[in-house]
Amino acid sequence: MIAEVCGNLKGMEVAYNTNHEHQALRHGFTLVELIVALTVVSVALSALIAMFNAGLGLARESRNRMIAAEIAEFQLHAIGVTPDMFLWHREAPGETGLFPVTLGYDDPTAGNITPTPDVRLAARGAQERNETLYRQFRWQAWGRLPSLDAQSYEITVAVRWRERGRRRTVALTSSIPRHLVDRAPAPNDGGPGS
Repeated sequence: MIAEVCGNLKGMEVAYNTNHEHQALRHGFTLVELIVALTVVSVALSALIAMFNAGLGLARESRNRMIAAEIAEFQLHAIGVTPDMFLWHREAPGETGLFPVTLGYDDPTAGNITPTPDVRLAARGAQERNETLYRQFRWQAWGRLPSLDAQSYEITVAVRWRERGRRRTVALTSSIPRHLVDRAPAPNDGGPGS
């Protein structure tokens, strides 16, 4: 019986040594474990890159809307402060009563190129990028007399640009006293400075 127990113990020892040696030889990961780990990492990176790109797109849209609102506000202010520097096409309002307000005798439906802000950036490349950015925006202005006895004109400035293949618009509306607009030149008056 002792011999039998010793024989069983010896078999267990051999089995233990064999399993222990097998585990001692296994130091790395299996191919399946590596493939699963790489798949998880690639899915996570893809999601992060997609979120980053979406964030960049939202930042670009926000920047463009801010620039468009800035341009509209600037042009609305310029029209309100110096209405005599613009041509008021009051003689031919459309069905809605809107008439174009333009800088000159150009086609009033063409849209005016937006001037670049009067700042000089330190790097020439940055200055050129800024000018290119502002060139994509066009603004138009319309006036409307709400009623024949109204004391002010409604002025709307719309800024348009294309983004991701779609046309975008920001519009601001304000009012200007009627007596200032009535003194401003109409296209048949010869225009500003004539």
